[in-house]
Amino acid sequence: MWVHFNFLCNANTQIRLHKIFRREVARWKGSLIDDCVLTYHFSNPPRPADSLYVCLNILSMKPPASRSIDLSEAQKSKIPREILNRITELASQFLVNPSSNLQVRDYEFDLRNPNTLAMYRASTEEILNFASKGTEIALEILEDDRTKNRTWTDDKEIAEHIMRSINEHLRTQNERNNGLHFVCNPLGLWNLEAYLLSVISNTILPNGRALTLLYQIEAM
Repeated sequence: MWVHFNFLCNANTQIRLHKIFRREVARWKGSLIDDCVLTYHFSNPPRPADSLYVCLNILSMKPPASRSIDLSEAQKSKIPREILNRITELASQFLVNPSSNLQVRDYEFDLRNPNTLAMYRASTEEILNFASKGTEIALEILEDDRTKNRTWTDDKEIAEHIMRSINEHLRTQNERNNGLHFVCNPLGLWNLEAYLLSVISNTILPNGRALTLLYQIEAM
């Protein structure tokens, strides 16, 4: 079952939490979870709804017969203790008001919203697929020595690497278009999808925007 832990917080806090959850996902994957979506949501100026999405497909949980966006207390009690304890610990450490600034939701049920389905032009299952595969690609890039050592040649090299990975993991063009967003978001390459595609197609020359932003965020 996909459980969405929604951390309501500002951009800087989201960046700090994102780095922590990358490590936790690596520990949990295979034993407690099989997929995840880790995405930033913030605006300038900040808004109360700004939040980090920590969405985990928890292997031991099954959707309840009666579903709603917010998980019931009965469902929350089924979250593996290791995950729940860590989520609670980080909420207490980073959120202004942990009791109200951490929301626990049914991610798959929430995605069934007709507006969401129309926006992505995809089914719920397709959204979960390209969102999780995009996140997976992003996390692999963040762990890549070329990112850690700042040795990517230029924006074109990383753009081609991203698109090669997307083409390997996703089948339809719509999935690939949407998957690019879910790669760029966890990397902090916000609103750079069109730029990266233009660099790949040689429509414009790489200007370092992507790598500069990636390295700046990783240094925070």
